[in-house]
Amino acid sequence: MNTYPTASQATGVARTLSRSAACTIVVYQAAGNSFVTARPSDKVSGLVIGIFQNGYQLQGGQRAA
Repeated sequence: MNTYPTASQATGVARTLSRSAACTIVVYQAAGNSFVTARPSDKVSGLVIGIFQNGYQLQGGQRAA
């Protein structure tokens, strides 16, 4: 898990990681207005912003976790 100050930074990293590592990456907003990239197996504590796979954001709205 890595933390970023903006959602655009976190989603950019998630797109790159999901494409190059061929894995799924979750981006969520944590407490303190920081944004976190995590694997689906990691504990998510916040509002899910997006789920990325193969460099693309999967369809679906935001949801609380």
